[in-house]
Amino acid sequence: MTTLYANPYNIDAAGFYFESADEFTEKAQNLTDRYGNPVEEFEIDFIDGDDAALFNACGISQANLNTWFDDIESLDNHEKINLYYLLNVAGYTLGQALEKLDEPSITQSTLRDAAEELFDECWLHEVPESIRYYIDYDKFARDCETGGDMVEFEYNNQTYTCTNAAGV
Repeated sequence: MTTLYANPYNIDAAGFYFESADEFTEKAQNLTDRYGNPVEEFEIDFIDGDDAALFNACGISQANLNTWFDDIESLDNHEKINLYYLLNVAGYTLGQALEKLDEPSITQSTLRDAAEELFDECWLHEVPESIRYYIDYDKFARDCETGGDMVEFEYNNQTYTCTNAAGV
């Protein structure tokens, strides 16, 4: 469950905490400033939950708050990682990222480990046993990154690598 705070732009009104779109709507409709005027505009602040980095990457505001509760909060962990990558690393808009949610191929590993696994799966069987110790996985990983094929990123204190970055 995510706890958010509606911080009014009107400095004569007090904000409120909420955990759903319905709760936000109900509290916002009933909120007035100290002069009795209705309060209409809020900054939405993330207070508590597991998805602070994703919330910030999504650029959640009063205008797209329903998207958070309807489309994002219920995603599984793998989908949230993909969404974070698409928004924060690949630079897609929230709408574009939600449409491409299944496209990234992301593994929980460093760039070097992902590159080593790729090399071993694709080419190691062609390399004679006597030469295998000379393979420089660090340089191969660097080439994968430089070519745009793989991208390493951090999300929720974990390291991930998108292994199809050029195709997303």
